[in-house]
Amino acid sequence: MADKLSSELLRFDVAEILRHERAVQVALSQYVPDPLVALLARGREVEGGEREVSVLFVDLRSFTSYSERHGTDTVLSIVNRYTREASGIINRHGGTVVEFLGDGLMAVFGAPDALPEHARVSVEAAHEVVATVRRLALAPADDGTAIGVGVGIASGHAFVGNVRTSDRLVYTAVGDVVNLASRIERLTRELQAAVAIDEHTHRRAGESAAGFERYERVAIRGRAEPVDVYALPLAAA
Repeated sequence: MADKLSSELLRFDVAEILRHERAVQVALSQYVPDPLVALLARGREVEGGEREVSVLFVDLRSFTSYSERHGTDTVLSIVNRYTREASGIINRHGGTVVEFLGDGLMAVFGAPDALPEHARVSVEAAHEVVATVRRLALAPADDGTAIGVGVGIASGHAFVGNVRTSDRLVYTAVGDVVNLASRIERLTRELQAAVAIDEHTHRRAGESAAGFERYERVAIRGRAEPVDVYALPLAAA
């Protein structure tokens, strides 16, 4: 009887441990990108290092002026709808959202798991984000504000891994390609474009980048040499 009771208690302990682990995983997934949760759940470490990636930045347009005229509840509701849809699209295309920047976000394609077609799928994700934000019609029809979106992408080598802060680790990408993607996203306003990408991304994206117009030797703030940029006009998005 003692042996049987001991066995039952052990089985109960194992079941309780498994329930606790599942609860922790669910809680963790609310704060950590899904690809990282999947790695940690499999007992793998999140390794850092130089990777070939595509970096994507998304930013809402006209959102600052909209926020000035509306309450925080309305603004937060719009941000939640937008980030939920945009992050879902990025995840489905194999990307990892590594940072939320108010009304924008940054994502990496090709990390933590390698993604051979990272340039192509990042451009496909950009197309879908633009179309989805347009379909959502985030601002009320009678408000007079058209909230749109701009997407910038650059491809190349970056350090991808954990950066240590004073109290935690932050998974992110660092390098010239990250800065370039951010600058290109800002150019979408000047170019009247929905999506803008660098030459490396355009070359590797294939048919996904059809319809993009070439702008030669564009000056990029903070860079010594100009770069060729390819942009998808708003009317063609």
